[in-house]
Amino acid sequence: RQSLPASVACLPFLVLRFLTLTVDPFRWGGSPADLPLLLVGAVFAASMLQAVTGIGFGVIAGPVLIVTMANAGAIQASILLSLLIALLLSPSTIPRVNRRLLAPLFLGVCIGTPIGALAFLTLTISSLKLCAAVIVGFMTLVAAGVLSRFPIFENDTRIRRVGIGVVSGILNAALAMPGPAVAAYATAIKSDKSTIQATTLVTFLLAYPVAFAFQAVFVGISNEALEISMKLVLPTLSGTVLGASVARFVPERLFKSVTVLFLIMSVLLLVSA
Repeated sequence: RQSLPASVACLPFLVLRFLTLTVDPFRWGGSPADLPLLLVGAVFAASMLQAVTGIGFGVIAGPVLIVTMANAGAIQASILLSLLIALLLSPSTIPRVNRRLLAPLFLGVCIGTPIGALAFLTLTISSLKLCAAVIVGFMTLVAAGVLSRFPIFENDTRIRRVGIGVVSGILNAALAMPGPAVAAYATAIKSDKSTIQATTLVTFLLAYPVAFAFQAVFVGISNEALEISMKLVLPTLSGTVLGASVARFVPERLFKSVTVLFLIMSVLLLVSA
């Protein structure tokens, strides 16, 4: 078994320490009891399911955050909490990640992020959601095997991995949604559930800091996003720990069915929100 560098293993604790130092819990009253029960429950459930499948946080918690905050800070809060989940799980996901798949994906993310940033600054939010719905919808068909009669959609090549990374980078910068493209591709090429979950979550480790930096430069960091993120640390931690505990008991077939279900929910959310 591959051992993990101490610096990587300490990442979750460093992030929690950073949150403690940069966000004043006494000023903001960092307790989930101050927030709507629906939001706390949604974040707990979303954290649990993201720990199991690698995606799902934005689908479940995203809409509730948007309704609760009603501003761009909802995207920033979603980025912070999703990154926290990925960091908490990094000691177990990094050793299991498919590095052959990850390297081209990250190259694609770096290429796609400026394109997504340009789209974010020039297109309306409705246009962004429509474009994302078409892209994720197509990839959902591929992941579900609907297009399996055409082997080209299930072939794994370096060029295709870079291409998926570009799509992930575009969606990451434009809508803070890097996960669906990676999960759909990993499912389509028939990766096992451990590889899908690990590769998706480690992609988050690389993509979300880029998305947050983009938000900081072009939008500005919302104090409300930091406040709500701090208050939601506890339900996020609880859901992540529970999800990581039950993930090993989820059968392969059920895992892939749940992944496709979340991809479908992502498309519906993009179309209806």
